Amino acid sequence: MPADLDDLFTALGRQADTLPLAGADGARRRGRQRRARNRAVLAGVVVLAVLTGIGMTVTRERHAEPILPATTPARVRGLSPVGEPQRLGEGRMWNNARISGNRVIGFSTVGDGGHETVAVDTSTGATLWRISSTDSYYRGVAATAEAVILLRESTAVTEEFDDPQNRVLEFHDPATGTKRWELAHTDHDRLVLHEKVLVRLADATGLTEAYDLVTGRRLWSVPGGADRPMLMDGMVTESDSHEYGGGNGLFDPSTEKAFPYTDDRLVQVTGTGRVVIRDINTGKVRSTTQAWTSALNVRGQDNDATGIDSVTAYEGTVLLAAYGDKGTPIGTPDRILYRPQAPWQWEKFLPCGRGRLCVLEYREEQEARIVMIDAATGAVLRITGAVPGSGIASMRDGRLMMSLGGGGGTALYDPNGQAMYSDNGFGGFIDDGNVLTLTQDAGDRQYTARGVSTVDYRKSRLGVLPEISGRCDWDETVLTCPAGRELRIWRFTR
Repeated sequence: MPADLDDLFTALGRQADTLPLAGADGARRRGRQRRARNRAVLAGVVVLAVLTGIGMTVTRERHAEPILPATTPARVRGLSPVGEPQRLGEGRMWNNARISGNRVIGFSTVGDGGHETVAVDTSTGATLWRISSTDSYYRGVAATAEAVILLRESTAVTEEFDDPQNRVLEFHDPATGTKRWELAHTDHDRLVLHEKVLVRLADATGLTEAYDLVTGRRLWSVPGGADRPMLMDGMVTESDSHEYGGGNGLFDPSTEKAFPYTDDRLVQVTGTGRVVIRDINTGKVRSTTQAWTSALNVRGQDNDATGIDSVTAYEGTVLLAAYGDKGTPIGTPDRILYRPQAPWQWEKFLPCGRGRLCVLEYREEQEARIVMIDAATGAVLRITGAVPGSGIASMRDGRLMMSLGGGGGTALYDPNGQAMYSDNGFGGFIDDGNVLTLTQDAGDRQYTARGVSTVDYRKSRLGVLPEISGRCDWDETVLTCPAGRELRIWRFTR
């Protein structure tokens, strides 16, 4: 390597203008504005060919891509269009695109909140089914291999801003589009989507209910009780696709993707700080642990401004963030692993491997770093410079991918926490061996798709995409994007 990327990230942050700050929210707002102005600097400095030692800017490429060796998993080398794009009439556009097994599901709003949803075969591009409605307000579509899920929202306006909003999830057959069942809930409820089960935690009562994802049959229910659950999450495994830092894909599918869990453990945190692990299929309690935050209430209970604010779980390790008088500590139920130390403030935290915690910190608007911590001992394993941004993070096979958006760009880290690649786009993992990034190299509406190997961290240009009008989706075989009036599908070639 010609230079240490950690040093480059840090030096890059110090090139930014600085202002005296009133708080973290203001800093991040101004930081996003400045990241837009500093985009060219980010692209020019950060995008490196790590193994070859050649510095590159992310401008429109003028030279042929190098011939790259084979890797395992096989390297993604290009994109092949599938069929003809699905085209909408004048004045319409595609809002969402999701993958459900061997189908792409396209979603477009109609009129004042109606929808048109279409299923397309990912092998031939043929239209499989089409459904529509104009008499309700639909927010978007989520999908698993077993279900296509539409979110329908009440158009009634409540008097108070914080009042629960009535909603309905519609569950459709991916093969035919036929509606199988629906679930009424509110936007204050908590939902966990499993590949076979949907779990709802009712905000008003604390009742937990689980439903078969295909039939809608209620599998089990548990009343809230005196010490009712307040927070809920699934358990991520190493083989799961998952993102951290975004929202729940069933809460706002217009911008977020829902990632179904595959593990059968459901994690709940009660008002007194008990961490309860249930079997997601039966509701039976597997374990109960009193967290170190037991002296604090769960945030929001009894209008208390302190307490456990969030929970996430990975391969058996449960991570909690708690708000209190001494800052915002993060830890497992057994111990505190991290406390912010001025002038650093944390933006997000996530598991980054078995028994490891990663915290993204900010200082002085443009300076950021990732702190990697051993979840068993609390020992700091590595501190790595990071690209500033407020987007999402994902992880596969011990490697961490930050997709920060808003001019922040991407950053790919190896299992030791070393920064290995970055550009000024957004993206995520295709599989254990490949990452996809999408960048606007020419500053126009087109996006350049690149594949980056997690084996040798070399990149290859896959193709050029037209404008993107909503969130794209991809798996190991297919990429699909809403592109204005067109819904497009490509297959990855290897």
